[in-house]
Amino acid sequence: MRLASIPLLAVLATQLSSCASPPVDGPGAAHVFVDGAVYTLDPERPWSSAVVVDDGRIAYVGEDEDALEYVGRDTVVHDLRGRMLLPGFIDAHAHPVMVSGGSRSLQLDPDDDADAIAQAVARYARKNPDVAVIQGFGFGAAQFGPPGPHKRQLDAVLPDRPVILIDEGGHSAWANSAAVEALGIDRDTPDPIPGAHYYKRDANGEPTGWMLESQTFMPALAELGVFTVDGTVEGAAQVLALWSSMGVTSIFDAGMSAFEDTGFEALARLDGDNLLPMRIVASHMIQHPNHVDGAIDRFEDLRSRYATDRVRLGSIKIHSDGTIEARTAAVLEPWVGEPDNRGGVLLADEVLNRLVTRMDAAGIDGHIHVIGDRAVRQALDAVEAARDANGASDTRFTFCHVEIVHDDDMERFAELGVIVQATPVWHVPPRPATAKALGAERIARLERFAPLVRDGVRVTFGSDFPASGTIRGISPLHNIETGMTRQRFGEREGEVLGGEELRLSLESLLLGYTLDAAYQLRLEDEVGSIEVGKRADLIVLDDNLFEVDPYEIHDVKVRLTMLDGEVVHERGLRDWFVELYLGL
Repeated sequence: MRLASIPLLAVLATQLSSCASPPVDGPGAAHVFVDGAVYTLDPERPWSSAVVVDDGRIAYVGEDEDALEYVGRDTVVHDLRGRMLLPGFIDAHAHPVMVSGGSRSLQLDPDDDADAIAQAVARYARKNPDVAVIQGFGFGAAQFGPPGPHKRQLDAVLPDRPVILIDEGGHSAWANSAAVEALGIDRDTPDPIPGAHYYKRDANGEPTGWMLESQTFMPALAELGVFTVDGTVEGAAQVLALWSSMGVTSIFDAGMSAFEDTGFEALARLDGDNLLPMRIVASHMIQHPNHVDGAIDRFEDLRSRYATDRVRLGSIKIHSDGTIEARTAAVLEPWVGEPDNRGGVLLADEVLNRLVTRMDAAGIDGHIHVIGDRAVRQALDAVEAARDANGASDTRFTFCHVEIVHDDDMERFAELGVIVQATPVWHVPPRPATAKALGAERIARLERFAPLVRDGVRVTFGSDFPASGTIRGISPLHNIETGMTRQRFGEREGEVLGGEELRLSLESLLLGYTLDAAYQLRLEDEVGSIEVGKRADLIVLDDNLFEVDPYEIHDVKVRLTMLDGEVVHERGLRDWFVELYLGL
């Protein structure tokens, strides 16, 4: 609905006709927004038509005539003409620092087969003869089945330079023989974490080049010098601008893996040079049992060295299990066709319980990666053990992804006060290879977030980019559309994952992208809603989402993004060409 009907020029004419100067005798407020559909996310006043911004904060929320009293000689007046004004979107789970560091890597399509991927590698190698190690990202792991891809498929096109390709979920990698040899991996090399992070081997015990889970390849990439501080800073300029252009004003960085030192140094440089167009809430990542004992000290050290107004240290991230596509997610029943494979968890039950209890006692929030129903149950048990040991506390635990949950565990999230984080662009019918691995019973339990919302669980949303695939995966608007339809883009008549009762409402999606996401990051007193005194993190959309066909939400454009009262993105002709090129 359009909330204001008086055109700005008419109001201004009325205001200025009775006085020789603007209503304020002086510079006035920095920005005045009028004639808008302002969805505030403030339950006391969900809608208004005008907002005033001054000194980086929201000074007034209400009606046009009162807002115009703040206009002075230097005020920028924004006539929204019915457009929508929202709090800035918060991406509650992504990897912006790692994306920046790998911005020049080969980008692959998850639907490409082995031949197409090999040819893409060959083309990239020809165009980049000086790149010593070819890194790629984004191929679909599920299409290769349990055996996975093989190094000889890459050797056929590039036998003499190391190649390491990471799958679309970021949990497995495919290397050629040159990379395997450069890393000193052979039949006698022990698996980093047996049963959880391991090298696929042939019948003779020789590594095939298929490396499952992070500790088989992330430290290797760090050893090969693929990510640098300079490269990350350079890549961030374009990468972070993409998030801004899509209305994102805060991001939770869900882990930098083996590149944590590089990543934090890059963040510090970007922050020091005023090059961060959003606030980053970072995490310390646990990806190996060896990381557990020093986790709290490491977190406190990072916070003391790097925390600023724009860069916060938010939580300890525990990488509990793998992915569905690589069949490494920890499940209660075996993967279809692999009776001995139920995936693996990073930490034994007692180790996870002890770590979570220590974090809870120290008041350090947790962000736990869980995809399979066995990993979900283990993590719920760990939070319950912490609550039993420590009593009620203010420590906030977020479970990210939560793709498969057993029916017996659905009510436990609300009981334990666990926040759930999801990526809506995944809430669509799985690809055939993934469906085959899951089986019908697990497909029926995929991505069930609407019942959690109904139970009062805070459900937040984020892109998990680059794991969300194409550039459009960053966009909250694309995610909101998919969360509402649970169908693939452009398939109005297509299958609805799990049925219509699992569709999320627009209200719940906006809440999960703003105020509830702010709660997850302990920013709810500063951002997430449009209320007087809060930071002026605001976005303007061309259309009111409540008036848009859900299947057309992805076409709505972000006209303006504001962070702390400063415009960090304003849509122009260049954006139209970029979107056309990227197919957004």
